Amino acid sequence: MTPLAARLSMTALRPNDTFVPLGEPMPDNLATRTCLVWDNGLFLEIAVTLSKTFGRVLYYCPWTNGYPKSNALLIGHGIPGVERVRSPWPHFDEVDLWVFPDVYEGETQEWLARQGKRVWGCRMGAELEIDRDLSKRQSKKLGIDIGPYKVITGLDALRTHLKANDDQWVKISWTRGDMETFGAKSYARVEPRLDELEHSLGAKKKIMEFIVEEGINPAIETGYDGYCIDGKFPKGAMTGVEVKDEAYVMKITTFAQLPDQVKSVNEKLSPALKKYGYRGFISTEVRCTEDGKAYLIDPCARAGSPPNELYQVMMSNMAEVMWYGAEGIVIEPEFRAKWGAEVLLISDWADQNWAQVSFPKSIREHVKLRNFCIIEGEYYVIPQWTGSAEIGAVVAMGDTADEAIEKCKAIAEKVEGHNLDKPTDALDIAREQLDEVLGPDKPLTKEQRQAETLHKQGKISDRQYDKIMARG
Repeated sequence: MTPLAARLSMTALRPNDTFVPLGEPMPDNLATRTCLVWDNGLFLEIAVTLSKTFGRVLYYCPWTNGYPKSNALLIGHGIPGVERVRSPWPHFDEVDLWVFPDVYEGETQEWLARQGKRVWGCRMGAELEIDRDLSKRQSKKLGIDIGPYKVITGLDALRTHLKANDDQWVKISWTRGDMETFGAKSYARVEPRLDELEHSLGAKKKIMEFIVEEGINPAIETGYDGYCIDGKFPKGAMTGVEVKDEAYVMKITTFAQLPDQVKSVNEKLSPALKKYGYRGFISTEVRCTEDGKAYLIDPCARAGSPPNELYQVMMSNMAEVMWYGAEGIVIEPEFRAKWGAEVLLISDWADQNWAQVSFPKSIREHVKLRNFCIIEGEYYVIPQWTGSAEIGAVVAMGDTADEAIEKCKAIAEKVEGHNLDKPTDALDIAREQLDEVLGPDKPLTKEQRQAETLHKQGKISDRQYDKIMARG
């Protein structure tokens, strides 16, 4: 046990317990601590959020190659409260917490942990997301439902397969910059995409390995959003529905109140996550069918986007969750509202051109950008040439879904940029789909409101609380 964990066991924790109850005082003053966020550009806003709690926040984004350009080095430049560093290693002894919100540095995380460093991240649990074939085989062994799929090598073989099979999903492992997942309802519909892919892949088209999954229909897609510490999940939970690449609506609930299929997937994943030493954000995408099966589609072994942007405004103790989570201690999340809404900011222009994004200072907390910097007081998204048009998101929260959605729409109207799309209509679609999964939102009864207060005060058990909340 580390000195910090030992100290906690004498203060906030019961013997041999790795959970800190909601509202317990935290013995460490994070305003005296230094945190380093090791990122690839997508999660810079997490560093901004942590800077409100930690005394010092460093931000590192890899930028070197044979002919480096300044674009990658400028990610994080000029951000108040965040120090952009060219290398993390000169600061090795200064950093109290290493934060890895993405998936590509598993070995580095494990090495740092062996040196006695606090590390928030997925470790080698990254392979659950980025090695799709291994992930599916491992999930099957854990008893998780996995839909039919094939591993296909080469674009010609992929064409042959799609000509013979409708309703397919085409994915790759490891290098999402080569292509994003796409659906193939029929070969005729997807042929132009394959022609484009043939050109962009070049000679790689002969050896590229594709994971091709059959569509799972009819089904409702939902999942879990939150974090996992050594196979343990907090009792407070988040769940939501995404309209792919457009919008997301989230509801705060408890783990016990999640749909049974979602809970089942988490519980079956737990032993593998414990083995990995997983201590970080995690999201799941689960297709729930009428026969009660729960098909795990894509584990997300990082800060999902969405909904990590919502975590930053809705979770008031995110810094503490990460600090103690890195020690193997589960801190309960404290939420500012019951519902969250997020609409993505989309600009095809920004992928290959500098994009200035403007908005009133009053809504800065609700605007979450990727790959950005500040130059002479202006916010710029830096071109990355990856083919991704997503440059950030607008987020809002409320005590009802309608309140969160309306706030999100109103805030999005105030964000401006060249060729900037804000698909706010997708928020209503996400809300409808979430209602299908969870049922329409109902006001809490007097008994349920009292139970919430007593539960926060530690005066009733989790089991008593869950029983009262389940009564509806």
